[in-house]
Amino acid sequence: MPEMRRPWAEPTIFRGGPGRQLAGFYHAPAEGHARSPGVVLCNPLGYEAMSAHRTIRHLAERLGAAGLPALRFDYRGTGDSSGSPRDPRIVAAWVDDVRAAVRELRERSGARSVALVGMRFGASLATVAAGEESDVEALVLWAPVVSGRAQVRALRAFRMLKEPKAKRADGGEEVGGYYFARETLADLSALELLARADHDVARVLVVSQGEQPAPDESALAEHWRAARAEVRVAAASGFAPMMRDDPYESVVPAATLDSIVSWLAEGAARPIRAPQASPARPSVLTVDSAEPTVRETPLRFGNDERLFGVLSEPERPPSKARPAVLLLNVGADAHAGPHRMNTEMGRELSQLGHVALRFDVGGLGESAAGPGKAENRLYQLDSVDDVRSAMDLLEARCGCAGFVLVGLCSGAFLAYHAAVNDPRVVAQVLVNMFAFEWNEGDPVAPVERQTYASSRFYARALLDRHVWARALKGEVDVRGIAAVVARRHGLRLAHGVRAVGARILGRRGQTPVERALQAMCDRGVQTLMVFSESDGGLDMIARYLGTDARRLSRRRGFALQVVSGVDHTFASIAAQEQLRSSVYRFLARQLP
Repeated sequence: MPEMRRPWAEPTIFRGGPGRQLAGFYHAPAEGHARSPGVVLCNPLGYEAMSAHRTIRHLAERLGAAGLPALRFDYRGTGDSSGSPRDPRIVAAWVDDVRAAVRELRERSGARSVALVGMRFGASLATVAAGEESDVEALVLWAPVVSGRAQVRALRAFRMLKEPKAKRADGGEEVGGYYFARETLADLSALELLARADHDVARVLVVSQGEQPAPDESALAEHWRAARAEVRVAAASGFAPMMRDDPYESVVPAATLDSIVSWLAEGAARPIRAPQASPARPSVLTVDSAEPTVRETPLRFGNDERLFGVLSEPERPPSKARPAVLLLNVGADAHAGPHRMNTEMGRELSQLGHVALRFDVGGLGESAAGPGKAENRLYQLDSVDDVRSAMDLLEARCGCAGFVLVGLCSGAFLAYHAAVNDPRVVAQVLVNMFAFEWNEGDPVAPVERQTYASSRFYARALLDRHVWARALKGEVDVRGIAAVVARRHGLRLAHGVRAVGARILGRRGQTPVERALQAMCDRGVQTLMVFSESDGGLDMIARYLGTDARRLSRRRGFALQVVSGVDHTFASIAAQEQLRSSVYRFLARQLP
């Protein structure tokens, strides 16, 4: 089945439980083919939701193309919805959010019945919500978390693997950069699907995580058969490639999506009735945890409205002289950013009086690729046009006089190239930049950097006796590190030789990158570069700008900040807060 990206999914804001507003996308059925059931899609949690985002979007698009209206959404405290993961009783709130999504779908589509599709812990939430709704006809449980207790143990094991020394005084857990409060973990542990007295769901599809059902998945199928449901078990493939840590590497399992759509469409010939009359839906989400209040508006913009973003604004309009902030994609992550970083930053910037737009360039997140272009492309200079389209939007809508671009890794690449020639850019924050220049065929992921740290990091490590002890035990790849460091220093030496030769010949001994950054400084552009101390991108900076960017150190408007103890994406909550504070201080100092 071809990938369907038109008509675009309609951004929607709807009411969850008391005081809650939820953000999502409604996929209308193909014209003239609308039929029941309507489908609500329930995301997994945390880092799994980021990895699965593209697949869930594709599934919703295929459902709409098959005539089944679909709604996907963010739970409270996740994605673009209101709230915080620190909110009390949030697991119960998530179940209520699924039920609110069911009501929203019925009102929008007029569907006579509803099916719930849940992935991982989303399958657990869908199961509980189905037991509290009278018209849930079918359940699709994809790689379901059958035992909440086992899932919490797995989360803790993952946390110990990544951050073995990380402990929180409040009893919560940080897992992959996402926060789970002590109460949340207890409530997750209490959800045991085999202990439930489920009933009133006519059809259940269990989609296994592997090519053969796991014992708990088979037990879940028998549990539903005992509840007199018509049960099918689908031995799926492609789950592991879909759930890779880096969303850029995530592979959409097309065959599994087709099987889910086909199963839902079986016996779905009943036409939907006219949608129910309902109150006017809000077009603006009010962030309930923000003080002062922040208002957020989902927007489609650009040619054919193929681009999507979320505009955060302070309740009181800021001065038009104050620059707006654009938050760019990190790799192939959607606009909320890894660990919801862009959502948090956009809201806090608005509390500080800025207009902020977090958005997806073409082919990423919720934005369609340009004509003739594939989705999921990184380091593409034509994406700079999408950054310009975002500036055009805010210039026309808010009258903004200038723009600050904030990007991490590939987002920093786009920010830099947008700032080179666009005079509207007054400042840029470039975080853990991977490349200033990129050619087709170059790697799009910093593979070497993921394996090997910066030369500076290794130089300091030589002074640590514990590192020597590990090396003697064979726990450190000494040969690999030596080869990488030697290659990096060879590249730096080659750049240095070319610079000396240029001076001898009477030419300026500057790299094009150095000249571009100097030109930006001369026109008043403020630049903050932030690097993790261990990030291999520091060696790239040394090649282009000298160690610690010394060739620009005296330039007014340029600053380099090196941060210790953080990884490439600032995954820990403390690192995220540190990065946001650096950005806010930079803006307050340079652009009061």
